[in-house]
Amino acid sequence: MARYSKEQRRRAAELYERYEHSAADVIRELGYPSKEALRMWHRDWLEERRTGIPSSRGEHYSRYTDGQRRAAVEHYLTHGRRLSRTIRQMGYPSREVLAAWIDELAPGERAVKRGPVADGVRRMAVARLVAGGVTSRQVAAEVGVEASVVRNWKRQLLHEPVPEDDPVTPDKPGKRNDGAADPDASDLDGLIAERDRVRAELERIRREKREAEIELAILKGALELVGKERGADPDNLTNREKTILVKAVSAGHGIPAGRLLARVGLARSTYYHQLNAMNRPDRDEGLLALVRDVFENSLRRYGYRRVWLEPGNAGIVVSAKRVMRLMTRHGLVPLLKRARRYSSYKGELTKAPNNLVNRVFHAEEPNRLVFRQIEVDVFGG
Repeated sequence: MARYSKEQRRRAAELYERYEHSAADVIRELGYPSKEALRMWHRDWLEERRTGIPSSRGEHYSRYTDGQRRAAVEHYLTHGRRLSRTIRQMGYPSREVLAAWIDELAPGERAVKRGPVADGVRRMAVARLVAGGVTSRQVAAEVGVEASVVRNWKRQLLHEPVPEDDPVTPDKPGKRNDGAADPDASDLDGLIAERDRVRAELERIRREKREAEIELAILKGALELVGKERGADPDNLTNREKTILVKAVSAGHGIPAGRLLARVGLARSTYYHQLNAMNRPDRDEGLLALVRDVFENSLRRYGYRRVWLEPGNAGIVVSAKRVMRLMTRHGLVPLLKRARRYSSYKGELTKAPNNLVNRVFHAEEPNRLVFRQIEVDVFGG
């Protein structure tokens, strides 16, 4: 946890009071502390003003000596001003503690991260630089960035090659080391116009890519609806299938359904009519339960004609075709023997056995003749 001196706490509390209790403005200017800590410091500051007794908050034993603190701050200032590098090489402290030490021992020397610079500010800075009269260091000081950043902006806008050394000398602003003059402001305007044209072209390509993705999603959805069987035609969808397709593509790609209706050839009124129809309850729900019960109770033997008789016996008026459609749609198919073609085949003719008895059934002794009755049953025709 970062430790802050009494002077830092007092300064933060005064700014908090001056900025009408806006913690965000104070933290943006000072870079510390958190909102909760700032409110706590402000309460201590008000109590100290009211009673005249200094607050004892924060007066704890420090685990680091003054020499260690000064050494860490000195290392930060002489080694690129990077918190992570100092902490890694010194072995202490945390980022918050080191930032507090820098603000206390070297106010204003800590590098504060800045947000991105707007394009308009970049163009104005480059225009001032190429117009001459000022150096990149002077322009950078006005914008609040490094001089090398301004020179990089200039190379990006003017499409200059990156040189081995600095092309602009500090004593002769606007002049190159090779003696060539910088482009004037009109060249910069032309480059800016070219950049805008390229951006417009890029936007057009992105828009075409988006349209192609939508078209591909529609084709894939149509193939999923009709399946891959022979004769399936994704261009010949019913209105219900088109409605399902538009609804799926609209939800998957975040596109309003109205933009997809013309692509699938569906009128707006038809689309919403189909939506309402799909949201209505199924009128065959009660009949389906009865048909299913009759079919299962028959051990899956009844066809649609025999099943159709049961609702009639119960006083329910329904057509046989409606029962047939329900059974077909929900796979209620009876287990019937498969029909076979008629065949007159009776078997092959074989040689008749010898007539050993020759209709003489008399025997002189028992067990000489044993007769059996032979019957032939022909099945299946």
